[in-house]
Amino acid sequence: MAKTGRPPKLSVVSTGKIGKEKKLQREIAESKLKVKRDLKAPAWLSKEAKKEFKRIVVESEPLELIDNMDLSILSIYCDAYSTYVEVTKKINDFGFTIVDDEGNTFVKEETKDLIKIRKMQVDTIMQCSSKLGLATSDRLRLVIPKSEESTTNPFLKYL
Repeated sequence: MAKTGRPPKLSVVSTGKIGKEKKLQREIAESKLKVKRDLKAPAWLSKEAKKEFKRIVVESEPLELIDNMDLSILSIYCDAYSTYVEVTKKINDFGFTIVDDEGNTFVKEETKDLIKIRKMQVDTIMQCSSKLGLATSDRLRLVIPKSEESTTNPFLKYL
């Protein structure tokens, strides 16, 4: 039977007292999990999606958060993003509402389906972006930068 519970945290995020040796073992194990970073946009992505793909890869380069194992999530994100942009343009062209002869305002029928599609794309974008760490708050959950540790012992002054 599968083990359930909380997944293990990265050693840089772990706040519990695990000891130096165990922390070092975790860091070594985590370094073995690193994979190549030669991300290329899949051919099936639209022109707009490929443009977003390249932007994300370039912007995320210094952090090294996204690697080849994230290709599918990044592709889904970029595809959803391009669809979102396309649908939003169509909604803007159609307009949201119409006003009848009596002054009542209604959402246009052709716009209703586009709004549903756009909502689905927003949900996909949000899910993928949190997995990829595209927002600052998401990146902070994925990796906490190591703080500069003091090289001097603060208790030496009491000796």
